[in-house]
Amino acid sequence: MDKKALGGRLRLGLAMSFAALALVALDQWTKALAAAYLPGKGIVRLIGDFAVLVYARNRGAFLSLGSGLPSPLRVFLLIVLPIAALAFLAWAILTKGLGTEGAAGDRGADSLGARARAPELAIVVLIAAGGAGNLIDRLLYGEVRDFLHFRLGLVRTGIMNLADLYILAALVVIAVVALSRRRRARHATVASVFEASEPPPNDPSS
Repeated sequence: MDKKALGGRLRLGLAMSFAALALVALDQWTKALAAAYLPGKGIVRLIGDFAVLVYARNRGAFLSLGSGLPSPLRVFLLIVLPIAALAFLAWAILTKGLGTEGAAGDRGADSLGARARAPELAIVVLIAAGGAGNLIDRLLYGEVRDFLHFRLGLVRTGIMNLADLYILAALVVIAVVALSRRRRARHATVASVFEASEPPPNDPSS
């Protein structure tokens, strides 16, 4: 890899890292506000019954999954593994240009940063920020501070925080990207079938 491509990859990695750190800082700030002002207040309505604030502390993962596991296993699953995953993700962002077309194998790209695909970058940043935000809580407090609850008709969420919303947003982006790629692949297949079925042009010399 030449110096220009490497420089573009490093700049992109740093930009993604700063974006993730900003989201983590926002997550920690809102959690600190919730811990300072919400305990003992019960339910505080933001938008009717759709969005409410209610403070809770969660020893498990999302929706309290794993909260009843033995402590050593919970530490391994919720602290050790996330640390390893985030360390690998940080390494991949900074050295492999994760989220760029060049990372998929085009090592001769002149400027990977200029060819980055926004959806993939957003997925990486959101997952990294969500994982780091809740990991900080587990390391500092032994549990995660939650304070957001949403309800839309019969659909309700568990009590969550911004870090959880980051991960949910990443899943939505993943679904949208997958559907978009499937649609493009279908259109490409249909177009190739039509092209193959067209009769060859007449040879005027015959």
